[in-house]
Amino acid sequence: MKPLLLNYLRYNHWANQKMCRYLSEIDNPGSDPNKEGLYATIKKVILHIADGEQTWLARLNGDNIPHMHNLDLEGSFRSICELIHKNSGAFIAYIEAQDDSFFTRSTEYINLKGSPFSQNNAEIILHCMNHSTFHRGQVINMLRNVGYTDHSASDFIMFLREQAAMSALKN
Repeated sequence: MKPLLLNYLRYNHWANQKMCRYLSEIDNPGSDPNKEGLYATIKKVILHIADGEQTWLARLNGDNIPHMHNLDLEGSFRSICELIHKNSGAFIAYIEAQDDSFFTRSTEYINLKGSPFSQNNAEIILHCMNHSTFHRGQVINMLRNVGYTDHSASDFIMFLREQAAMSALKN
């Protein structure tokens, strides 16, 4: 189970980087008021990705987080993406350090509404990575709706194909 989950975490890291590279190319959208207005929404979504990964990693570490971490919309896309990169890298490092029994154990936590829960660790990891994938899709959809259509696919299968091609080059 660990190798599969690590591969999914690496995919998440790759897809976050890909989204952030694309956002860095359009960080100054110009004077189009529709793009300007929508960017605040995009910032909220990418902050939510950062918050989700940071919150779930903290919970897996035994820290109960009663609130989201990073609701500051003043930061640039670059600073938010640096946080996303840091969070997804830290998630990989944390899971790499776990033994196989970690994935069958559960973590107790308190959700953002104050309710206590206990959830299997492997399910938490899958939820968190799936959550980030969903919201990256929202970002790309919002960008497409205002004319930014050059973003290449960041599906899991694309990650796997890229990894296979890189592996073939090494051999």
